Amino acid sequence: MLDRLYRRKPYYLWSRILALLLLQTAHGRDLSLQDPLISGRQALSSGNYKLAEEYFRRSLARTDAPVAETVLTLGDLGNLLLIEGRMNEAEPMLHRAIDIVRSNRTLDQRQLPMLLGAMGTLYRKTGRYKESEKTLKEALQIGSKVLRDEPAYVADRYNDLGVLHLEIGNTDKAKKDLKKALSLLEKRMPDNEKHLATILANLSSVYFKEKKWNLAEPTMLRSLHIVELSLGPEHPDVCTLLSNLGVLYYVQGKLLDAETMHRRSLTIRRKVFGKDNADTAASAASLAGVLAAEGKYDESRSLFAEALETQEQILGKRVPEVATTLEQFAGLLRRTGNSMLAEEMEYRAASIRIERSFTVSVKEISPH
Repeated sequence: MLDRLYRRKPYYLWSRILALLLLQTAHGRDLSLQDPLISGRQALSSGNYKLAEEYFRRSLARTDAPVAETVLTLGDLGNLLLIEGRMNEAEPMLHRAIDIVRSNRTLDQRQLPMLLGAMGTLYRKTGRYKESEKTLKEALQIGSKVLRDEPAYVADRYNDLGVLHLEIGNTDKAKKDLKKALSLLEKRMPDNEKHLATILANLSSVYFKEKKWNLAEPTMLRSLHIVELSLGPEHPDVCTLLSNLGVLYYVQGKLLDAETMHRRSLTIRRKVFGKDNADTAASAASLAGVLAAEGKYDESRSLFAEALETQEQILGKRVPEVATTLEQFAGLLRRTGNSMLAEEMEYRAASIRIERSFTVSVKEISPH
């Protein structure tokens, strides 16, 4: 349970939000504050994802927009959909943007490693680890050349690789990637504090995996402090850090603190995303697990049911997230005397795991 909770979505959001803000003009035309692309970015940075999507789609619908601006809009919208867990919608947006940049050398090539970084993240989040590593390495290779004067963006690419290696359980590679990212950021502090928050959060997950609680907690809290000061305590970017802290407190037996963190994360995500969202469902499942450990079975069961329904609707019925929630839900049902339904859920979860073992293999990951 805990692996999925703390590793499910390591905190890398600043990379996604900042990645395509490098250019402030498109095709030589100044973008005013009334421009839907700029308005969409402002809405995105403030956490108003629904409004941001409206602006981005309005920008994309323009028939008079230069190609460069179209690429920026596709990238921003693709990243937004990625943040919201809408992978099937995000992928064609990012593919289209990448294809345009590759085929048109007159466009600013600094966009390419950022777009590739987003695509590599999408592959990771959909279990395509081999494609993810290949794409992220290409993003790093290109970024090291075209973004050598922007170390924060190169650091983002190392961060993306660190997240991938963390997710497949290779903490040594993850730590190496993340420390390289930190070394790049430290050259230009404090300008890169927001990027630093990302790296710190992921590094804290490495410490968690290594069971170095004395290093994990202060690293998480420092990252959380930076993000709260930058964006406010109720911004959705705060939620992953709250969830990570909740897991950290859980494994140390601090159940009340864990409940507080997960409940706050769920409250923010429900407010921003609504109930029908994959991240909201993840927060509901996380809180449900803590409540079950505290003996608060009624609320726990309700939240597990909510999370499972949403995950099956948004992500599909044959994905690892659903298998994990089924397993956790089954544990609660056995604890409360409903062995028959628990057995049914365990069987469903096992069948998903077996199916995934034939389609996704972390052994496909090549060594550095």
